[in-house]
Amino acid sequence: MKPIELSLLVALCGPPAHGYSLVRRVEEESDGRVKLLPGNLYAILQRLTAAGWIQEVDAPAESDQRRRYYQITELGTAELARETAALGRHLALAQERLLAR
Repeated sequence: MKPIELSLLVALCGPPAHGYSLVRRVEEESDGRVKLLPGNLYAILQRLTAAGWIQEVDAPAESDQRRRYYQITELGTAELARETAALGRHLALAQERLLAR
């Protein structure tokens, strides 16, 4: 999984979101380290949808009905759990090796 896909799945663990709000959410949650360009965003959302990790949902009643909203699926949640577990093991190894230096 690419880091940008991971960032989007993490962002979509919250309430359903539309494209622009995802751009902001990912940037905020990464302390500005991950920036999504609108041209790339929709290609990535299409890939994640095709994989079954996210799905398009109806816009919340109080929101702009013209926007497309997305949420993570059960399959996406399972994939995110696997990926974060693998990353956790990798980070633990990196910390162990850094402490040994």
